[in-house]
Amino acid sequence: MYYWFLWTLVNVGGRLPGRFQYTMGWLGGMLAWYVSRRVRHATLDHARHVLGPDAPQSEVARVARSSTRTNLYYYADFARFGVHQPAFVFDLFDHIEGVEHLVNALEEGRGAVLVGAHLGNSEVIAQAAAPFDVCLAILTEPLNDRRVHEFIHRVRSTRGVRFLPANSHGLRQSIGHLKAGGALGLLVDRDVLGTAKLRPFFGEPAPIPSGAVDLAVRMGAPMFAVWTPRTSWGRYALYVERVPMPQPSGDRERDVERGMEAMVAALEAGIRRWPGQWFPISPVWPRRPH
Repeated sequence: MYYWFLWTLVNVGGRLPGRFQYTMGWLGGMLAWYVSRRVRHATLDHARHVLGPDAPQSEVARVARSSTRTNLYYYADFARFGVHQPAFVFDLFDHIEGVEHLVNALEEGRGAVLVGAHLGNSEVIAQAAAPFDVCLAILTEPLNDRRVHEFIHRVRSTRGVRFLPANSHGLRQSIGHLKAGGALGLLVDRDVLGTAKLRPFFGEPAPIPSGAVDLAVRMGAPMFAVWTPRTSWGRYALYVERVPMPQPSGDRERDVERGMEAMVAALEAGIRRWPGQWFPISPVWPRRPH
């Protein structure tokens, strides 16, 4: 069923006027927030963590509703990107900042690890990577439904970006990609594999995966945080910011721990900047016992 929903979304919905697509996303997001108790509780919990305990409840609810709408806007983006050429996507950026630092780092030949969160449209950089002349691969969670997995990645891969599975085979490919001087992208705000260690995240322990930092430390590759917030319906900004990784000490475990502190700090800073565009629907923090 989900496969046919996505097929119709791309092949029919992708040809509809953009304003209609995003209006439907807005309506769908509001409906989901008010109808689904699970969605409402998760997004309220996320907003409360990001805004802090002193934020008014009205502001927490406003951010939570905005986050839910942002999640639905992803489908409008996916529909449009499925039927348009890469140059179309590149023209949708209102502001670009910091890409030159990534390009300069890649010229050193050690590759680069790019980290981000489910914020704004986290896939738009993959859709528009070609004009930047960046050899980009993205590590993604394998989907249970093989047909859905192949369809989504067929749409994504039309932009010339490699998508690697988040498993042992994908890890070997990731190492080879970095050795070849490429950029490797990962979303690191959710523990999709269920193996992450609990770390302080907005003041409370949450499972934050360490694979990106481990790869950066192992390969000696620089790390960058990449943010693609929406500036309006269907338009975006791009920010690329270097994450200050620690100097190698010879103790890999210690370097990874220090690198995780730097990466989590960069994540928190980006999410605080655009809290209403951070859109994970599944709970990030473990439920506390009553």
